Amino acid sequence: MKITSTRRLFLAGTGVVGSAAALAACGGQATEEEQQSQAAEENEKAAEEQGELPSTAWERMDYDEVPDGGTLRKAILTFPANWNRAQVDGNNADTTEIASPCGADQGNSAILYTETNEKTFNPDYVESAEMVSEDPQTIRFKYNPEGKWDNGDPIVVDDLIAEWKATNGTNEEFLVVSTVGSEQIESITQTDDEFSGEIVFSSPFIDWITLVHPGAPAAVYADPETFNTGYTDQPTPGKGPFKVGSLDASGGVVTLERNEHWWGRAPKLESIIFQVVDQTTQPQSFANGEIDWLDVGTGDVLSQAKSREDAAIQTSNGLTWTHLTMNVNGGDGLLVDVKVREAMARAIDRDAIGRAVVGPLEAPIVLVDNFVYMPGQDGYQDSYEPLGGLSFDPEAAGTLLDEAGWVLEGDKRSKDGKTMDLKIIIPADTKSNSDRARQVQTNLNEIGFNCELQTVPADGYFPDYVMPGSFDMVTFSWVGSNYPESSAANLVYPLESGQNFTGYADDRIGPVNEKLLAAFDLDERKKLANEMSSIIAETFTVIPFYATPNIVAIKEGVVNTGATQFETTDWTQVGIAA
Repeated sequence: MKITSTRRLFLAGTGVVGSAAALAACGGQATEEEQQSQAAEENEKAAEEQGELPSTAWERMDYDEVPDGGTLRKAILTFPANWNRAQVDGNNADTTEIASPCGADQGNSAILYTETNEKTFNPDYVESAEMVSEDPQTIRFKYNPEGKWDNGDPIVVDDLIAEWKATNGTNEEFLVVSTVGSEQIESITQTDDEFSGEIVFSSPFIDWITLVHPGAPAAVYADPETFNTGYTDQPTPGKGPFKVGSLDASGGVVTLERNEHWWGRAPKLESIIFQVVDQTTQPQSFANGEIDWLDVGTGDVLSQAKSREDAAIQTSNGLTWTHLTMNVNGGDGLLVDVKVREAMARAIDRDAIGRAVVGPLEAPIVLVDNFVYMPGQDGYQDSYEPLGGLSFDPEAAGTLLDEAGWVLEGDKRSKDGKTMDLKIIIPADTKSNSDRARQVQTNLNEIGFNCELQTVPADGYFPDYVMPGSFDMVTFSWVGSNYPESSAANLVYPLESGQNFTGYADDRIGPVNEKLLAAFDLDERKKLANEMSSIIAETFTVIPFYATPNIVAIKEGVVNTGATQFETTDWTQVGIAA
Protein backbone atom coordinates (compact mmCIF):
# COMPACT_ATOMS: atom_id res chain seq x y z
CA MET A 1 0.00 0.00 0.00
CA LYS A 2 1.10 3.54 -0.66
CA ILE A 3 0.88 6.94 0.90
CA THR A 4 1.90 10.14 -0.81
CA SER A 5 4.81 12.30 0.26
CA THR A 6 4.01 15.96 -0.17
CA ARG A 7 6.10 19.04 0.59
CA ARG A 8 5.99 19.11 4.44
CA LEU A 9 7.17 18.98 8.23
CA PHE A 10 9.72 18.22 11.18
CA LEU A 11 10.89 18.10 15.41
CA ALA A 12 13.28 16.83 18.20
CA GLY A 13 15.09 13.98 20.02
CA THR A 14 18.52 12.89 21.26
CA GLY A 15 20.64 9.86 21.94
CA VAL A 16 21.72 8.92 18.41
CA VAL A 17 25.03 10.62 17.81
CA GLY A 18 27.18 8.56 20.19
CA SER A 19 26.20 5.18 18.80
CA ALA A 20 26.53 6.28 15.20
CA ALA A 21 29.94 7.83 15.78
CA ALA A 22 31.17 4.72 17.57
CA LEU A 23 30.15 2.45 14.75
CA ALA A 24 31.86 4.68 12.18
CA ALA A 25 35.04 4.57 14.24
CA CYS A 26 34.94 0.78 14.50
CA GLY A 27 34.53 0.44 10.75
CA GLY A 28 37.32 2.86 9.90
CA GLN A 29 36.60 6.38 8.69
CA ALA A 30 37.23 7.15 5.02
CA THR A 31 38.44 10.59 4.01
CA GLU A 32 35.88 13.04 2.63
CA GLU A 33 37.42 12.65 -0.84
CA GLU A 34 37.19 8.85 -0.64
CA GLN A 35 33.58 9.04 0.51
CA GLN A 36 32.68 11.36 -2.36
CA SER A 37 34.46 9.12 -4.87
CA GLN A 38 32.72 6.00 -3.59
CA ALA A 39 29.35 7.80 -3.59
CA ALA A 40 29.90 8.88 -7.19
CA GLU A 41 30.77 5.30 -8.25
CA GLU A 42 27.74 3.85 -6.49
CA ASN A 43 25.46 6.53 -7.91
CA GLU A 44 26.79 5.86 -11.42
CA LYS A 45 26.10 2.14 -11.00
CA ALA A 46 22.58 2.84 -9.71
CA ALA A 47 22.02 5.30 -12.54
CA GLU A 48 23.01 2.64 -15.06
CA GLU A 49 20.54 0.18 -13.57
CA GLN A 50 17.80 2.79 -13.42
CA GLY A 51 18.76 3.96 -16.90
CA GLU A 52 17.51 0.69 -18.32
CA LEU A 53 14.03 2.10 -17.80
CA PRO A 54 12.48 5.18 -19.43
CA SER A 55 11.11 8.08 -17.43
CA THR A 56 7.83 7.95 -19.34
CA ALA A 57 6.55 4.74 -20.93
CA TRP A 58 3.09 5.57 -22.24
CA GLU A 59 1.93 5.68 -25.87
CA ARG A 60 1.80 9.23 -27.18
CA MET A 61 -0.77 10.71 -29.55
CA ASP A 62 -1.43 14.31 -30.57
CA TYR A 63 -4.59 15.85 -29.14
CA ASP A 64 -6.27 16.31 -32.52
CA GLU A 65 -5.75 12.65 -33.36
CA VAL A 66 -7.24 11.27 -30.14
CA PRO A 67 -10.81 9.98 -30.66
CA ASP A 68 -13.54 11.70 -28.68
CA GLY A 69 -15.44 9.71 -26.05
CA GLY A 70 -14.94 6.54 -24.08
CA THR A 71 -14.55 5.58 -20.42
CA LEU A 72 -11.36 4.72 -18.56
CA ARG A 73 -11.82 2.34 -15.62
CA LYS A 74 -9.26 2.21 -12.82
CA ALA A 75 -9.06 0.21 -9.59
CA ILE A 76 -8.31 1.71 -6.19
CA LEU A 77 -7.73 -0.07 -2.90
CA THR A 78 -9.62 2.25 -0.56
CA PHE A 79 -12.50 4.69 -0.84
CA PRO A 80 -11.41 8.22 0.21
CA ALA A 81 -11.60 8.74 3.98
CA ASN A 82 -11.30 12.49 3.49
CA TRP A 83 -11.47 14.35 0.18
CA ASN A 84 -9.53 17.33 1.52
CA ARG A 85 -6.02 16.65 0.25
CA ALA A 86 -4.49 19.19 2.67
CA GLN A 87 -5.88 17.31 5.68
CA VAL A 88 -3.90 14.38 7.12
CA ASP A 89 -6.53 11.76 6.31
CA GLY A 90 -6.68 12.95 2.70
CA ASN A 91 -2.98 12.27 2.11
CA ASN A 92 -3.52 8.94 0.39
CA ALA A 93 -2.38 7.72 -3.03
CA ASP A 94 -5.87 6.55 -4.06
CA THR A 95 -7.39 9.92 -3.17
CA THR A 96 -4.64 11.61 -5.17
CA GLU A 97 -5.45 9.40 -8.18
CA ILE A 98 -9.06 10.55 -8.12
CA ALA A 99 -8.19 14.18 -7.45
CA SER A 100 -5.75 14.55 -10.34
CA PRO A 101 -8.21 14.71 -13.30
CA CYS A 102 -10.34 17.05 -11.17
CA GLY A 103 -7.51 19.47 -10.44
CA ALA A 104 -8.13 18.92 -6.72
CA ASP A 105 -4.54 17.87 -6.09
CA GLN A 106 -3.27 20.66 -3.82
CA GLY A 107 -2.29 23.09 -6.54
CA ASN A 108 -0.17 20.52 -8.39
CA SER A 109 -2.30 20.81 -11.53
CA ALA A 110 -1.10 24.40 -11.94
CA ILE A 111 2.39 23.10 -12.77
CA LEU A 112 3.40 21.11 -15.85
CA TYR A 113 6.20 18.55 -15.51
CA THR A 114 8.18 17.22 -18.45
CA GLU A 115 9.71 13.79 -18.83
CA THR A 116 12.95 15.16 -17.34
CA ASN A 117 11.15 16.97 -14.48
CA GLU A 118 11.43 20.45 -15.97
CA LYS A 119 8.69 22.61 -14.49
CA THR A 120 6.53 25.37 -16.00
CA PHE A 121 3.24 26.93 -14.98
CA ASN A 122 0.11 25.63 -16.68
CA PRO A 123 -1.34 28.64 -18.57
CA ASP A 124 -4.87 27.33 -17.94
CA TYR A 125 -4.29 28.37 -14.33
CA VAL A 126 -1.41 30.86 -14.09
CA GLU A 127 -0.78 33.62 -16.62
CA SER A 128 2.43 34.75 -14.95
CA ALA A 129 4.47 34.28 -11.77
CA GLU A 130 7.97 35.43 -10.99
CA MET A 131 10.30 36.11 -8.08
CA VAL A 132 10.85 39.88 -8.09
CA SER A 133 13.03 40.04 -4.97
CA GLU A 134 15.28 37.67 -3.04
CA ASP A 135 15.42 39.72 0.17
CA PRO A 136 12.74 39.43 1.24
CA GLN A 137 11.76 36.72 -1.21
CA THR A 138 8.77 38.16 -3.06
CA ILE A 139 6.60 36.54 -5.71
CA ARG A 140 4.16 38.36 -7.96
CA PHE A 141 1.56 36.34 -9.84
CA LYS A 142 -1.55 36.61 -11.97
CA TYR A 143 -4.15 33.88 -12.40
CA ASN A 144 -5.97 33.10 -15.62
CA PRO A 145 -9.19 35.10 -15.04
CA GLU A 146 -11.21 32.43 -16.85
CA GLY A 147 -10.39 29.88 -14.16
CA LYS A 148 -13.32 28.54 -12.12
CA TRP A 149 -13.92 25.96 -9.44
CA ASP A 150 -16.25 23.23 -10.60
CA ASN A 151 -19.07 24.87 -8.59
CA GLY A 152 -18.79 27.87 -10.94
CA ASP A 153 -17.04 30.27 -8.56
CA PRO A 154 -13.95 32.11 -9.88
CA ILE A 155 -10.50 31.10 -8.64
CA VAL A 156 -9.19 34.18 -6.83
CA VAL A 157 -6.37 35.33 -4.58
CA ASP A 158 -8.63 35.15 -1.51
CA ASP A 159 -8.71 31.35 -1.98
CA LEU A 160 -4.92 31.23 -1.69
CA ILE A 161 -4.96 33.50 1.36
CA ALA A 162 -7.47 31.24 3.11
CA GLU A 163 -5.39 28.16 2.30
CA TRP A 164 -2.22 29.78 3.64
CA LYS A 165 -3.84 30.82 6.93
CA ALA A 166 -5.20 27.31 7.49
CA THR A 167 -2.00 25.43 6.63
CA ASN A 168 0.77 27.65 8.03
CA GLY A 169 0.74 26.03 11.48
CA THR A 170 -0.46 29.03 13.48
CA ASN A 171 -3.71 27.23 14.34
CA GLU A 172 -2.99 23.66 15.40
CA GLU A 173 -6.67 22.75 15.23
CA PHE A 174 -6.25 22.51 11.47
CA LEU A 175 -4.92 18.96 11.08
CA VAL A 176 -2.76 19.60 8.05
CA VAL A 177 -0.50 17.21 6.16
CA SER A 178 2.32 19.71 6.36
CA THR A 179 3.11 23.34 7.02
CA VAL A 180 6.28 23.42 4.89
CA GLY A 181 6.17 26.36 2.53
CA SER A 182 3.10 27.89 4.10
CA GLU A 183 4.92 28.55 7.36
CA GLN A 184 7.67 30.36 5.47
CA ILE A 185 5.19 32.93 4.12
CA GLU A 186 4.95 36.33 5.81
CA SER A 187 1.98 37.64 3.82
CA ILE A 188 -0.21 37.15 0.75
CA THR A 189 -2.04 40.16 -0.60
CA GLN A 190 -4.26 40.97 -3.54
CA THR A 191 -2.75 43.60 -5.85
CA ASP A 192 -4.28 44.84 -9.13
CA ASP A 193 -7.46 42.77 -9.01
CA GLU A 194 -8.90 39.57 -7.52
CA PHE A 195 -6.72 37.50 -9.87
CA SER A 196 -3.41 39.20 -9.08
CA GLY A 197 -1.37 38.94 -5.92
CA GLU A 198 1.94 39.08 -4.12
CA ILE A 199 3.56 36.58 -1.75
CA VAL A 200 6.23 37.79 0.68
CA PHE A 201 8.28 35.18 2.55
CA SER A 202 9.59 35.57 6.08
CA SER A 203 12.29 33.03 5.25
CA PRO A 204 13.35 31.80 1.79
CA PHE A 205 11.65 28.78 0.22
CA ILE A 206 13.22 27.07 -2.79
CA ASP A 207 10.03 25.48 -4.15
CA TRP A 208 7.88 28.60 -4.12
CA ILE A 209 6.19 27.62 -7.38
CA THR A 210 4.18 25.00 -5.46
CA LEU A 211 2.51 27.74 -3.41
CA VAL A 212 1.17 30.05 -6.13
CA HIS A 213 -2.19 28.44 -6.94
CA PRO A 214 -4.77 27.26 -4.36
CA GLY A 215 -5.79 23.63 -3.95
CA ALA A 216 -9.40 24.38 -2.97
CA PRO A 217 -11.78 27.33 -2.52
CA ALA A 218 -11.65 29.52 0.57
CA ALA A 219 -14.75 27.82 2.00
CA VAL A 220 -12.78 24.59 2.51
CA TYR A 221 -10.45 26.47 4.89
CA ALA A 222 -13.18 28.42 6.70
CA ASP A 223 -12.61 26.85 10.12
CA PRO A 224 -10.98 23.74 11.63
CA GLU A 225 -14.20 21.73 11.76
CA THR A 226 -14.95 22.32 8.09
CA PHE A 227 -11.34 21.67 7.13
CA ASN A 228 -11.00 18.45 9.16
CA THR A 229 -14.39 16.79 8.73
CA GLY A 230 -16.44 18.80 6.25
CA TYR A 231 -15.28 16.76 3.29
CA THR A 232 -15.28 13.21 4.59
CA ASP A 233 -18.40 12.36 2.57
CA GLN A 234 -18.20 14.84 -0.29
CA PRO A 235 -15.39 16.02 -2.56
CA THR A 236 -13.82 19.44 -2.30
CA PRO A 237 -14.56 21.57 -5.37
CA GLY A 238 -11.99 20.95 -8.09
CA LYS A 239 -10.73 22.96 -11.04
CA GLY A 240 -9.89 20.39 -13.69
CA PRO A 241 -11.38 19.07 -16.93
CA PHE A 242 -13.30 16.47 -14.89
CA LYS A 243 -15.39 16.62 -11.74
CA VAL A 244 -16.89 14.03 -9.41
CA GLY A 245 -20.23 13.18 -10.95
CA SER A 246 -21.45 10.48 -8.59
CA LEU A 247 -20.36 8.62 -5.46
CA ASP A 248 -21.30 5.14 -4.32
CA ALA A 249 -19.56 4.67 -0.97
CA SER A 250 -21.19 1.31 -0.27
CA GLY A 251 -20.15 -0.02 -3.67
CA GLY A 252 -16.81 1.76 -3.62
CA VAL A 253 -17.34 3.55 -6.94
CA VAL A 254 -16.39 7.12 -7.89
CA THR A 255 -17.45 8.35 -11.32
CA LEU A 256 -15.82 11.39 -12.88
CA GLU A 257 -17.57 13.25 -15.68
CA ARG A 258 -16.67 16.22 -17.84
CA ASN A 259 -16.69 19.50 -15.92
CA GLU A 260 -19.12 21.94 -17.53
CA HIS A 261 -17.26 24.85 -15.92
CA TRP A 262 -13.91 23.85 -17.43
CA TRP A 263 -12.49 26.71 -19.52
CA GLY A 264 -9.63 24.87 -21.27
CA ARG A 265 -9.74 22.57 -24.25
CA ALA A 266 -12.34 19.82 -23.95
CA PRO A 267 -11.24 16.46 -22.53
CA LYS A 268 -11.39 13.53 -24.92
CA LEU A 269 -12.71 10.95 -22.45
CA GLU A 270 -16.38 10.99 -21.57
CA SER A 271 -15.83 9.66 -18.06
CA ILE A 272 -13.37 8.03 -15.66
CA ILE A 273 -14.54 5.39 -13.17
CA PHE A 274 -12.63 4.44 -10.03
CA GLN A 275 -13.70 1.17 -8.41
CA VAL A 276 -12.52 -0.21 -5.06
CA VAL A 277 -11.15 -3.68 -5.79
CA ASP A 278 -9.17 -5.88 -3.38
CA GLN A 279 -5.54 -6.19 -4.38
CA THR A 280 -5.93 -9.96 -4.68
CA THR A 281 -8.76 -9.69 -7.21
CA GLN A 282 -7.48 -6.74 -9.24
CA PRO A 283 -5.46 -8.91 -11.65
CA GLN A 284 -8.48 -11.03 -12.48
CA SER A 285 -10.62 -7.91 -12.88
CA PHE A 286 -8.09 -6.61 -15.37
CA ALA A 287 -7.87 -9.95 -17.17
CA ASN A 288 -11.67 -10.00 -17.44
CA GLY A 289 -11.77 -6.50 -18.91
CA GLU A 290 -13.58 -5.04 -15.89
CA ILE A 291 -10.85 -2.44 -15.37
CA ASP A 292 -8.55 -0.86 -17.97
CA TRP A 293 -5.57 -0.06 -15.76
CA LEU A 294 -3.68 -2.27 -13.32
CA ASP A 295 -0.74 -1.20 -11.16
CA VAL A 296 1.62 -4.17 -11.16
CA GLY A 297 3.45 -4.89 -7.92
CA THR A 298 4.29 -8.61 -8.01
CA GLY A 299 5.42 -11.22 -10.51
CA ASP A 300 2.13 -13.10 -10.17
CA VAL A 301 0.21 -9.95 -11.03
CA LEU A 302 2.46 -9.35 -14.02
CA SER A 303 1.83 -12.88 -15.30
CA GLN A 304 -1.93 -12.51 -14.93
CA ALA A 305 -1.86 -9.11 -16.63
CA LYS A 306 -0.02 -10.57 -19.61
CA SER A 307 -2.78 -13.15 -20.03
CA ARG A 308 -5.12 -10.44 -21.31
CA GLU A 309 -4.90 -10.29 -25.10
CA ASP A 310 -5.22 -6.52 -25.39
CA ALA A 311 -2.89 -5.67 -22.49
CA ALA A 312 0.05 -3.31 -22.93
CA ILE A 313 2.75 -3.48 -20.22
CA GLN A 314 4.46 -0.16 -19.48
CA THR A 315 7.52 0.06 -17.22
CA SER A 316 9.19 3.30 -16.18
CA ASN A 317 11.37 4.60 -13.40
CA GLY A 318 9.42 5.78 -10.39
CA LEU A 319 9.49 7.92 -7.27
CA THR A 320 8.14 5.19 -5.00
CA TRP A 321 10.26 3.50 -2.35
CA THR A 322 9.50 0.90 0.28
CA HIS A 323 10.69 0.80 3.86
CA LEU A 324 10.24 -0.51 7.38
CA THR A 325 9.09 2.20 9.78
CA MET A 326 9.58 1.61 13.51
CA ASN A 327 7.52 3.29 16.20
CA VAL A 328 9.96 4.02 19.02
CA ASN A 329 7.04 3.92 21.47
CA GLY A 330 6.18 0.38 20.40
CA GLY A 331 7.44 -2.94 21.61
CA ASP A 332 6.93 -2.08 25.29
CA GLY A 333 9.95 0.24 25.21
CA LEU A 334 12.13 -2.13 23.20
CA LEU A 335 12.50 0.27 20.25
CA VAL A 336 13.59 3.29 22.32
CA ASP A 337 17.18 2.03 22.22
CA VAL A 338 18.89 3.10 18.97
CA LYS A 339 21.26 0.12 19.23
CA VAL A 340 18.29 -2.21 19.03
CA ARG A 341 16.92 -0.35 16.01
CA GLU A 342 20.33 -0.40 14.34
CA ALA A 343 20.68 -4.11 15.03
CA MET A 344 17.33 -4.69 13.35
CA ALA A 345 18.40 -2.67 10.31
CA ARG A 346 21.60 -4.70 9.96
CA ALA A 347 19.79 -7.99 10.44
CA ILE A 348 17.31 -7.42 7.59
CA ASP A 349 18.26 -8.86 4.21
CA ARG A 350 17.11 -6.04 1.94
CA ASP A 351 18.39 -7.84 -1.16
CA ALA A 352 16.20 -10.84 -0.35
CA ILE A 353 13.20 -8.55 0.02
CA GLY A 354 13.98 -6.99 -3.35
CA ARG A 355 14.40 -10.38 -5.01
CA ALA A 356 11.07 -11.55 -3.61
CA VAL A 357 9.08 -8.48 -4.62
CA VAL A 358 10.86 -6.72 -7.49
CA GLY A 359 12.77 -9.64 -9.05
CA PRO A 360 9.68 -11.27 -10.57
CA LEU A 361 8.69 -7.91 -12.09
CA GLU A 362 11.46 -8.21 -14.70
CA ALA A 363 12.92 -4.90 -13.48
CA PRO A 364 16.25 -4.03 -11.82
CA ILE A 365 16.48 -4.29 -8.02
CA VAL A 366 17.91 -1.01 -6.74
CA LEU A 367 18.29 -0.56 -2.99
CA VAL A 368 17.69 2.92 -1.55
CA ASP A 369 20.25 4.41 0.84
CA ASN A 370 19.15 8.05 0.88
CA PHE A 371 16.09 9.80 2.33
CA VAL A 372 15.96 12.72 -0.10
CA TYR A 373 17.08 11.51 -3.51
CA MET A 374 16.24 8.37 -5.45
CA PRO A 375 19.08 6.16 -6.77
CA GLY A 376 20.50 7.62 -9.96
CA GLN A 377 19.00 11.05 -9.24
CA ASP A 378 21.39 14.00 -9.27
CA GLY A 379 22.63 14.52 -5.71
CA TYR A 380 22.19 10.92 -4.55
CA GLN A 381 24.76 9.66 -2.03
CA ASP A 382 24.80 6.62 0.25
CA SER A 383 23.80 8.04 3.64
CA TYR A 384 24.90 4.86 5.41
CA GLU A 385 28.45 4.87 4.05
CA PRO A 386 29.81 6.91 7.03
CA LEU A 387 28.19 4.30 9.28
CA GLY A 388 29.95 1.41 7.60
CA GLY A 389 27.20 0.81 5.05
CA LEU A 390 23.92 -1.03 5.48
CA SER A 391 24.71 -4.46 4.16
CA PHE A 392 23.05 -7.59 5.54
CA ASP A 393 25.19 -8.47 8.61
CA PRO A 394 23.49 -10.66 11.26
CA GLU A 395 26.78 -10.99 13.16
CA ALA A 396 27.11 -7.23 13.57
CA ALA A 397 23.44 -7.10 14.57
CA GLY A 398 24.06 -9.68 17.26
CA THR A 399 27.03 -7.74 18.59
CA LEU A 400 24.92 -4.58 18.89
CA LEU A 401 22.26 -6.50 20.84
CA ASP A 402 24.95 -7.91 23.12
CA GLU A 403 26.17 -4.37 23.79
CA ALA A 404 22.61 -3.30 24.52
CA GLY A 405 22.34 -6.02 27.20
CA TRP A 406 20.06 -8.45 25.36
CA VAL A 407 21.39 -11.90 26.22
CA LEU A 408 20.95 -14.78 23.78
CA GLU A 409 19.56 -17.87 25.54
CA GLY A 410 18.86 -20.64 23.08
CA ASP A 411 17.32 -18.96 20.05
CA LYS A 412 15.78 -16.00 21.91
CA ARG A 413 17.16 -12.96 23.68
CA SER A 414 16.08 -11.48 26.98
CA LYS A 415 16.92 -8.58 29.29
CA ASP A 416 15.67 -7.95 32.81
CA GLY A 417 13.07 -10.69 32.39
CA LYS A 418 11.72 -9.29 29.11
CA THR A 419 11.87 -10.91 25.69
CA MET A 420 12.16 -9.09 22.36
CA ASP A 421 8.50 -9.19 21.33
CA LEU A 422 7.44 -7.17 18.28
CA LYS A 423 4.60 -7.14 15.78
CA ILE A 424 4.47 -6.03 12.17
CA ILE A 425 1.06 -4.74 11.13
CA ILE A 426 0.16 -5.71 7.55
CA PRO A 427 -3.00 -4.95 5.56
CA ALA A 428 -5.07 -7.92 4.45
CA ASP A 429 -4.75 -9.13 0.87
CA THR A 430 -1.68 -7.06 0.01
CA LYS A 431 0.97 -9.52 -1.12
CA SER A 432 3.87 -7.08 -1.50
CA ASN A 433 3.41 -5.87 2.09
CA SER A 434 3.16 -9.43 3.29
CA ASP A 435 6.26 -10.55 1.37
CA ARG A 436 8.34 -7.75 2.88
CA ALA A 437 7.01 -8.35 6.38
CA ARG A 438 7.67 -12.09 6.27
CA GLN A 439 11.29 -11.57 5.28
CA VAL A 440 11.71 -9.06 8.12
CA GLN A 441 10.09 -11.53 10.51
CA THR A 442 12.42 -14.33 9.40
CA ASN A 443 15.56 -12.20 9.72
CA LEU A 444 14.70 -10.74 13.13
CA ASN A 445 13.71 -14.07 14.63
CA GLU A 446 17.04 -15.53 13.48
CA ILE A 447 18.91 -13.12 15.81
CA GLY A 448 16.72 -13.63 18.88
CA PHE A 449 13.53 -11.61 18.38
CA ASN A 450 10.02 -12.90 18.78
CA CYS A 451 8.50 -11.14 15.78
CA GLU A 452 4.89 -11.78 14.79
CA LEU A 453 2.69 -10.61 11.93
CA GLN A 454 -0.69 -9.05 12.61
CA THR A 455 -3.07 -8.81 9.66
CA VAL A 456 -5.65 -6.02 9.78
CA PRO A 457 -8.41 -4.93 7.37
CA ALA A 458 -6.92 -3.07 4.40
CA ASP A 459 -9.36 -0.16 4.70
CA GLY A 460 -8.34 0.39 8.33
CA TYR A 461 -4.59 -0.02 7.87
CA PHE A 462 -3.73 3.66 7.54
CA PRO A 463 -6.52 5.39 9.53
CA ASP A 464 -6.64 2.90 12.41
CA TYR A 465 -3.03 1.82 12.76
CA VAL A 466 -0.41 3.78 10.79
CA MET A 467 -1.63 7.34 11.29
CA PRO A 468 -2.44 7.08 15.03
CA GLY A 469 0.85 5.23 15.67
CA SER A 470 -0.83 2.02 16.86
CA PHE A 471 1.97 -0.31 15.77
CA ASP A 472 5.48 -1.53 16.48
CA MET A 473 6.52 -1.78 12.82
CA VAL A 474 4.87 -1.22 9.46
CA THR A 475 6.01 -1.52 5.86
CA PHE A 476 4.35 0.36 3.04
CA SER A 477 5.48 2.57 0.15
CA TRP A 478 6.09 6.29 0.07
CA VAL A 479 5.17 7.96 -3.21
CA GLY A 480 7.77 10.67 -3.55
CA SER A 481 7.57 14.22 -4.81
CA ASN A 482 8.93 16.13 -7.78
CA TYR A 483 10.41 18.40 -5.07
CA PRO A 484 12.62 16.01 -3.06
CA GLU A 485 14.56 18.56 -1.01
CA SER A 486 11.54 20.29 0.49
CA SER A 487 9.46 17.14 1.02
CA ALA A 488 11.87 14.82 2.83
CA ALA A 489 12.11 16.15 6.39
CA ASN A 490 8.40 15.86 7.14
CA LEU A 491 8.64 12.06 7.11
CA VAL A 492 10.66 12.22 10.34
CA TYR A 493 10.42 15.78 11.67
CA PRO A 494 8.91 17.34 13.71
CA LEU A 495 7.35 14.91 16.11
CA GLU A 496 3.85 16.20 15.34
CA SER A 497 4.31 16.10 11.56
CA GLY A 498 1.32 14.53 9.85
CA GLN A 499 3.69 12.16 8.06
CA ASN A 500 6.07 11.26 10.90
CA PHE A 501 4.92 7.89 12.17
CA THR A 502 8.14 7.04 14.03
CA GLY A 503 7.17 8.60 17.36
CA TYR A 504 10.59 10.27 17.31
CA ALA A 505 12.39 13.27 15.83
CA ASP A 506 16.03 14.37 15.90
CA ASP A 507 16.61 17.98 16.90
CA ARG A 508 19.54 18.27 14.47
CA ILE A 509 17.18 18.05 11.49
CA GLY A 510 15.40 21.37 12.03
CA PRO A 511 18.37 23.74 11.53
CA VAL A 512 19.66 21.78 8.52
CA ASN A 513 16.24 21.69 6.92
CA GLU A 514 15.78 25.42 7.48
CA LYS A 515 18.99 26.06 5.55
CA LEU A 516 17.96 23.56 2.87
CA LEU A 517 14.64 25.26 2.21
CA ALA A 518 16.53 28.51 1.61
CA ALA A 519 19.31 27.03 -0.57
CA PHE A 520 18.86 28.50 -4.03
CA ASP A 521 22.41 27.43 -4.95
CA LEU A 522 22.09 23.89 -6.35
CA ASP A 523 25.42 22.60 -5.00
CA GLU A 524 24.66 23.91 -1.52
CA ARG A 525 21.18 22.42 -1.74
CA LYS A 526 22.52 18.95 -2.53
CA LYS A 527 25.12 19.20 0.25
CA LEU A 528 22.49 20.13 2.85
CA ALA A 529 20.06 17.50 1.58
CA ASN A 530 22.66 14.79 2.06
CA GLU A 531 23.61 16.13 5.48
CA MET A 532 19.97 15.82 6.53
CA SER A 533 19.67 12.38 4.98
CA SER A 534 22.70 11.22 6.97
CA ILE A 535 21.10 12.42 10.20
CA ILE A 536 17.92 10.51 9.38
CA ALA A 537 19.98 7.40 8.62
CA GLU A 538 21.65 7.59 12.05
CA THR A 539 18.29 7.40 13.83
CA PHE A 540 17.48 3.96 12.36
CA THR A 541 13.76 4.69 12.70
CA VAL A 542 13.00 4.25 8.99
CA ILE A 543 14.88 1.52 7.14
CA PRO A 544 14.71 2.04 3.36
CA PHE A 545 14.40 -1.04 1.17
CA TYR A 546 14.24 -0.62 -2.60
CA ALA A 547 13.06 1.73 -5.32
CA THR A 548 9.87 0.54 -6.97
CA PRO A 549 9.57 0.86 -10.75
CA ASN A 550 6.25 2.03 -12.13
CA ILE A 551 4.73 -0.92 -13.93
CA VAL A 552 1.31 -0.44 -15.46
CA ALA A 553 -0.77 -2.97 -17.36
CA ILE A 554 -3.15 -0.93 -19.45
CA LYS A 555 -5.74 -1.64 -22.09
CA GLU A 556 -4.24 -1.36 -25.58
CA GLY A 557 -5.27 1.87 -27.20
CA VAL A 558 -5.23 4.02 -24.07
CA VAL A 559 -2.96 6.94 -24.92
CA ASN A 560 -1.14 9.77 -23.14
CA THR A 561 -1.24 8.26 -19.66
CA GLY A 562 0.26 5.32 -17.82
CA ALA A 563 3.67 4.61 -16.32
CA THR A 564 5.72 7.74 -15.66
CA GLN A 565 8.26 9.06 -13.20
CA PHE A 566 7.82 12.82 -13.50
CA GLU A 567 5.69 13.78 -16.48
CA THR A 568 2.27 15.33 -16.02
CA THR A 569 -0.75 13.51 -17.39
CA ASP A 570 -2.74 16.01 -19.43
CA TRP A 571 -6.24 14.72 -18.77
CA THR A 572 -7.67 16.62 -21.72
CA GLN A 573 -5.47 14.54 -24.02
CA VAL A 574 -6.05 11.09 -22.51
CA GLY A 575 -8.18 8.93 -24.74
CA ILE A 576 -8.77 5.52 -26.24
CA ALA A 577 -7.52 5.01 -29.78
CA ALA A 578 -9.24 2.61 -32.11
